[in-house]
Amino acid sequence: MNEKQARERLDQVMQRLREHGYRLTPQRMAIVRAVVQSTSHPTADEIYHQVAADFPMLSLATVYKTMNVLSEIGEVLEMEVDGRSHYVAMSPRIRTWYASNATPS
Repeated sequence: MNEKQARERLDQVMQRLREHGYRLTPQRMAIVRAVVQSTSHPTADEIYHQVAADFPMLSLATVYKTMNVLSEIGEVLEMEVDGRSHYVAMSPRIRTWYASNATPS
């Protein structure tokens, strides 16, 4: 994903958060940016360490809460690997594929 695509994707996620009534705090925006720009499937702890460099007052609980919100609105997929949750940013294309291929639990 190039810089322009990442910026557009970030704007889309921010718009969805607004639509669902969530505030766009600087910390939340930094967490979303870290997930959207990630080339891996980070854990909340990895996201926390990345974002806390710029926001030293950030708590791990804030990262978990934000990831939960993003999961609830369909912007990230949470996967458990070796007992740890990893997060995958859901592009519109992936979200469409996932919705059509997910089996009900």
